[in-house]
Amino acid sequence: MSHSQLTIVLGIMRRSRVALWLVVSAVMPVAIISVAMPVDAADSLQIQGTKCAKTGATRQIAGVSYSCTKVGKTLKWQIASRNTTTTTIATKTTVPRKTAAQVVAEKITTFAVQMRTRNQLVPTVEYRFGPSVSEADRSMTRQLVEAFFKYGSFPQLANYRNAISVALSQQELVETTAELINISDWGSVGGGYSGTGTFALVLQNYTVHRCGSGVTMAICQTRDNGGTLGRYRLRVNVLHELSHGGKIALMGYDPSQSNWNLERTPMWITSGISNVQGAMLLAVIDGATYTNPNISVSEGRRCINAPISVVSQTDSSDCRGLGTGDFANEVLVARFGLDKVLEFVAGSAGTPRKGSWSDWSGAWGSLFQQLFLQSPASFEKDVEIYRNAVIDGKDLPADFLDAKDRP
Repeated sequence: MSHSQLTIVLGIMRRSRVALWLVVSAVMPVAIISVAMPVDAADSLQIQGTKCAKTGATRQIAGVSYSCTKVGKTLKWQIASRNTTTTTIATKTTVPRKTAAQVVAEKITTFAVQMRTRNQLVPTVEYRFGPSVSEADRSMTRQLVEAFFKYGSFPQLANYRNAISVALSQQELVETTAELINISDWGSVGGGYSGTGTFALVLQNYTVHRCGSGVTMAICQTRDNGGTLGRYRLRVNVLHELSHGGKIALMGYDPSQSNWNLERTPMWITSGISNVQGAMLLAVIDGATYTNPNISVSEGRRCINAPISVVSQTDSSDCRGLGTGDFANEVLVARFGLDKVLEFVAGSAGTPRKGSWSDWSGAWGSLFQQLFLQSPASFEKDVEIYRNAVIDGKDLPADFLDAKDRP
């Protein structure tokens, strides 16, 4: 290649800045083979490890940063960092669906929270504990009774004499209540309200409530005293029996006298509302949300053939509270609040007792319609909607808990 030819080739290289030239010369004709590459990529290949003039100088080529760094005794370009693209993949968090019981419980919690603001008078209470009752059970009883008066719905009961009997066996129960009433022929007593010159004589066989009727104290203890459910039912039942006396006073009758005035309301309200109120008070005492483990698949199925029409006047199935009454009263309280249900109780003062009712709802149906905006027959269907939603794991209708007129 002549000097003039080489000059032309070098000029072309400077102007076009192609990445690679292979120049073959000699006696053979000139052959030029080129491979085109991006300019920045070429510079990137060329700069790494090459000499640079000033420490700390930087260059950015094709997304790669280079820094002039001393390597041994020589300054050279070294890779400082590379630009990388981070791809964020959105993850989907699945929130567990709330059960029908949880939805209703959350609504009832809003009413339980309001109860915490009360600070009513706690009267002097006479406690009659059987010798086998532990100090832990005695302390628990006092806590429950004091909370009932302080946060409950019957402040007028503080005006009466109050006596409470607690035992772990039927024998102790007879002995601790003997001064006020003879219950030796009552059979196995779990709990009961009776006017005996006091506001309420609460007969509590704690063993029965923890482990069931007929279970001895020793056997119950081997069963961990009924576990969590046994403790829940025991605590609720103390409050439940106290609530009965409160409902009598709310009707305007003397709760210190033996009477049958509780029978002026249907059995599922008499028993069920005392359970729900007791559970609400536990939420207040424990500083927790409302919960009722008796709203369960097993209890729903047990009483599936005992709707409120069956347990209004008679209850051979023992579903007036657990199994049906709790389901029905949870719906009422979730929709209207506890005070509205107790307004129904107060308004029942003039209702004849259930022994004279011609049908299951005629005697109280008008008051029920006025307060709860639907007929008893319509409400019975709603109770079954709730029960079946719990049993089948289904959702409630969107407006199910709204306080509104219903056909």
